Amino acid sequence: MPGGRSLLLAGVVVALAAITGAAWLHEVRPRSVAQPAAQTVGTRAEKPQPPALTADEERFATALWAVHREATRLAVAMSFAGIAYQTGDRDARALARKIEPLAKFFHEAEMQVRTMNTPPSLSGTRGQYVDAMALYANAAAEILKFTEDGNSQRLGDAHQMDVRASEDMLRVGEVLWPGQYKPH
Repeated sequence: MPGGRSLLLAGVVVALAAITGAAWLHEVRPRSVAQPAAQTVGTRAEKPQPPALTADEERFATALWAVHREATRLAVAMSFAGIAYQTGDRDARALARKIEPLAKFFHEAEMQVRTMNTPPSLSGTRGQYVDAMALYANAAAEILKFTEDGNSQRLGDAHQMDVRASEDMLRVGEVLWPGQYKPH
């Protein structure tokens, strides 16, 4: 079973890396002002556009993006640290050194997002993001406990929390930053 967990963990890391790369490419690619008429009509007919964000919602989305950008990068870093450990590194102290700053970041991010000025229309979205940061923080805490007691079940639990957190982040992204490329 340890090989199966390693493979599953590797799959999650690859998915997170793909999401991070796609988000980065989305942000840096030049945007076209005009689209061909046929493309515009076809796109609208296939999927209705969500309503535009209000000014307050846009301010919240912009503030959250700063956290989201770093959270995405560090979530991938946490997954890579776990994979490096599982695929041969096996140095629990080195794993702990990699995870400790991540645990701190996710805890602080949870508190930061919790205190953001949020329009009532996005309170559920903010709650979902807070939950995602809490899950990442808890996953990091489980990994740190593993480095102390060697109970490998903690790594499986951390992995499950990590997957749920990434799913929550994707759902929030669909609300605040719709149309981003998702690699599934």
